[in-house]
Amino acid sequence: MKLVGGFGMAKYRRPNRQLAQDFSWGESNGRLRIVGQPGRTYRRFPVIQAFTLVELLVVIAIIGILIALLLPAVQAAREAARRMQCSNNLKQIGLAFHNYHSAFNTFPLGYGPMVVPYGSGQAQPPGCGGGEWAWPLRLWPYMEQTALAQNIPWHINYAGHPHPDYRHIASAQIATFLCPSDPGTPRPWNDDGSCYSSDPNWKYGRMSYGGNFGIGPQEGPIVSASNLTTRTPDQRIRGVLSYNWGARFQDITDGTSNTLLMSELIVGVGCTIRGVHTYDEGPLYMHDYSPNDRTPDQLRWCSNQDKVSQRAPCIQISKQNMVLHTSRSYHPGGVNTCLCDGSVRFISENIALLTWQYLGTPDGGEVIPTGDF
Repeated sequence: MKLVGGFGMAKYRRPNRQLAQDFSWGESNGRLRIVGQPGRTYRRFPVIQAFTLVELLVVIAIIGILIALLLPAVQAAREAARRMQCSNNLKQIGLAFHNYHSAFNTFPLGYGPMVVPYGSGQAQPPGCGGGEWAWPLRLWPYMEQTALAQNIPWHINYAGHPHPDYRHIASAQIATFLCPSDPGTPRPWNDDGSCYSSDPNWKYGRMSYGGNFGIGPQEGPIVSASNLTTRTPDQRIRGVLSYNWGARFQDITDGTSNTLLMSELIVGVGCTIRGVHTYDEGPLYMHDYSPNDRTPDQLRWCSNQDKVSQRAPCIQISKQNMVLHTSRSYHPGGVNTCLCDGSVRFISENIALLTWQYLGTPDGGEVIPTGDF
């Protein structure tokens, strides 16, 4: 008799009647023994192994725990990459500022009329028409955007007269201007035509960085930095950029390594016009509040969503050129900034307000202790 696969009736899938005929039972040494018929070959069928329900639940739980542990690490790694890209953008824009200064011995004016293309603009030339293009466009020739810059109509005020021939300039989305952590930057202002329904094709490209306009509302009366603690809320201390003015290196007496040139902005959603690069009320920020402060910005165009925003709230005002923006970002813990010497620093949102304000004045004579930012 030959048996294939050993013994064990439970392992053979045969009819009970046939099993009874083929096998006999016996006992040997106190153990139950199964005896097959002589001369017959028996085939063993494989046993199908499977997880029990408990084992399956344990495996699922382990996988869930691993995902819960790994997901924050993956998200943190992605945010670190986005933050690095954001700081690289600031570095490129800062380099463009320095190249501009090398050409004209001044930083570009914050916004205002031009005397010559890309110049500093000390006075409005005859027939200028009040072309108040903002500082980002003046840097385009130094950021490999010469093709766009050559078509800018410096003699007109696009905000007041959005001519169709120049819409591609105002609506341009420049990759170096956009922080990848800000979900609001990819879409131009009035992208769906709801912000300015009388002309749905009137759009503005956005940017994630504002120029340092000092402390106080955009065009408030200028006072000296020595009045920092005594000025009224409507007064302003001029920063590195302003209306029809851009600082020169010799104007930054506090030191280029102690004065901020740019910082991040959260542009917002919908029809909030904060951060648009062409409009004079867009690419600027002030040092009235610490980075990522929740005090609402003052804007003339503030969407309903941003009026109740937890990150970058705003209130709507009616007075022109009196906006007030705070530097904010989606990076945990602070904002990326660029100093006037071209270096890029990440500044904590917990920085002392007075230190932050010192960084916003180019000629205040303040002493910033080492390690304060």
